[in-house]
Amino acid sequence: MTSSPKLDPKTKISDKIIGNINDTGSLCRQLLRGSRSSEVLTQAATNFASQEKALENSDQNLKKMSIIAAHLQFQADAIERSVEVTDTLQDQLKTIQR
Repeated sequence: MTSSPKLDPKTKISDKIIGNINDTGSLCRQLLRGSRSSEVLTQAATNFASQEKALENSDQNLKKMSIIAAHLQFQADAIERSVEVTDTLQDQLKTIQR
């Protein structure tokens, strides 16, 4: 894999998890202070629920991408074998033509 400026899905998932952990810490601080605890709790629960669905979708996409990568590798191997056979056949044809 080449590195690119775009984040890969695993990094994005990790960042979202870290964000959720930070949000949970903020929620605890707010609860201890007692200000707007009900609103913060509701918002945190909503954010957590939406992140859970995003994580599930990301997991499914990663599994699909893994399958596609395996298929592409299989096809690349088949092409490589075909090229090797083609080279051998060309050598044999040159020998016959002499």
